[in-house]
Amino acid sequence: MSDAIDIDLSWGGYYASTNAEDGGKVTVFRLLDFNTDAYQAALFTEEFASMPTLEEVADLSPFIGHVPIDARALLQNRDLRLLGSRPLSRDDLVGYAYYLEDHGMTPEEIRSLQDDILQFTQQPPLRLRLELANDELVVSERK
Repeated sequence: MSDAIDIDLSWGGYYASTNAEDGGKVTVFRLLDFNTDAYQAALFTEEFASMPTLEEVADLSPFIGHVPIDARALLQNRDLRLLGSRPLSRDDLVGYAYYLEDHGMTPEEIRSLQDDILQFTQQPPLRLRLELANDELVVSERK
């Protein structure tokens, strides 16, 4: 695992990375939410022989609509690439809402978080640097 990576973070962004252990196939996920503990993603089963375009992945349906992943795992993806983003909808966040409800959030809190996420999808990507310090993820903005 690397100690640091630079990432353009975009809610609703489609990210691709190459798995060298799997013959160099490219896999894709879509970012639903992010914080220093975890990122929430939709996962796709499709694999590509080379880096796909946003147009090639934007109409795919996720195999798993929501999965929480330890944010430190992003440090393992040295070739992680933002292909582009499309605004999220409430439908895109249904699985995440079930997860949040199961973890004790009220419907009002979930709706408020969804509202924030939907606004974030309208913003340009954040230029971030992720670093590991004492096993904690430290996030800073790149210039």
